[in-house]
Amino acid sequence: MTRQGRRPTRDDVARKAGTSTAVVSYVINNGPRPVSKATREKVLRAIRETGYRPNTVAQSLASGDSDMFALLVPDMTNPFLAQFARALGHECLLNGKTLLLGDAEDNAQHEVELLEAFQRQQVAGLVWYGVDQPLPLKAIQHFPRTAILLNQPETADPAPTQDGPRIRVTIDEYQQAYMATEHLAGHHRHNIAIVTGPTTRLNSRERLRGWKDALSKADLEPGQEIVTPYSREGGFKAASLLDDDMDAVFTTNALQAIGLLAGLTELGRTVPDDIAVATMNATDEARYLVPSLTSVQLPSTMLAMKIIQELLGQKTSAGNTIPVTPLLVRRHSCGCEQPGPVNH
Repeated sequence: MTRQGRRPTRDDVARKAGTSTAVVSYVINNGPRPVSKATREKVLRAIRETGYRPNTVAQSLASGDSDMFALLVPDMTNPFLAQFARALGHECLLNGKTLLLGDAEDNAQHEVELLEAFQRQQVAGLVWYGVDQPLPLKAIQHFPRTAILLNQPETADPAPTQDGPRIRVTIDEYQQAYMATEHLAGHHRHNIAIVTGPTTRLNSRERLRGWKDALSKADLEPGQEIVTPYSREGGFKAASLLDDDMDAVFTTNALQAIGLLAGLTELGRTVPDDIAVATMNATDEARYLVPSLTSVQLPSTMLAMKIIQELLGQKTSAGNTIPVTPLLVRRHSCGCEQPGPVNH
């Protein structure tokens, strides 16, 4: 209890727990420094006994409950990530949870800052699609709740010492690139170019590898490689860089594909008559482009449902992985006359 009805402070909690105010802050903010389990319990007990309430954070700490999940993405303008965020938010609402959204703007430093902010908010679970791979898991090594890792490669080093479960979603970007390129080759296209993202990124290299292996399987030589940002502007610029003998293009991102279609149209090259186009990670909106865009897609609604079930402690799969099966959706940009899904 405090004197004269004064509102309790962190100093009061520290005295009660026999710690410093810095340690109290580390417990409340879940970092930046680790606190032993025994000390953490002392601080939480002191919070309850003194009635200290820093907004609603201490209540979440003391009860162990929170109604907030967090989603961190590298670029919210990416159509796939936007559609996925909406599906995840919908599932949160159905389960009485609120979704906090962070956009790292393709900046690794911003990504770490947002992770720290989420942990200060004491979110009940984290869904993380990283700027680059492998993910900098050290930034959440003391996060005590479940973290779902959307693009952590299977070959990445084991996570550092951690407090909470880490579950990896098995999104095989090599497989998606292979499927899209294989489909273009199936249309008897012989000079298939690729518009890829920065090759300093592991996901770009995996997509590039899938493209090359699909061409090798079809006894085709690799076509032109164009490296651009994962953006509409990058795809638009790529159109002007394409050699005239390229008769098909695989873009490794839907934003690039949208820009490419606009650039090709401006240059007077018709799709798919002059040049076929396929991409990956597009959304249902791809059907409304002109021409409609063939893509290897991920089931964002089903994925969101599985992720929320995992965050709520309802296991949907064995082990610490959530498998995802991509689907090739045929539309007009590749030359298919009858759009529809193709099961693999």
